[in-house]
Amino acid sequence: MNSDDLMSDFMSDPAVPTPSDSTKGAVTPAWNSKKFREEYDLYKRRLQDQKFSVADYPDPLAPRPPHPKQYPKGTDPELERRLHALIADVKASLAAEGNRRGA
Repeated sequence: MNSDDLMSDFMSDPAVPTPSDSTKGAVTPAWNSKKFREEYDLYKRRLQDQKFSVADYPDPLAPRPPHPKQYPKGTDPELERRLHALIADVKASLAAEGNRRGA
């Protein structure tokens, strides 16, 4: 079976609408009419917050300082770095002991 046979079967099927069938129906409204644009602008102005200003909000892509709950009183990023270094040293010493026992 070739593609011409398939296409002729498809085009002869009455259940499938053809482009000429759709043009016979109701006329579609013109969405680019002056009345539509005026109504669109009217509703757009009603929906927009007239007091909104982008300058009132921080840049969402800029890095921000850590949240206060992330570092309770008495802690800071420097303390966190020292603790991570201490944990890494302990893990390294435990791994070294494990290697000595296994050898």
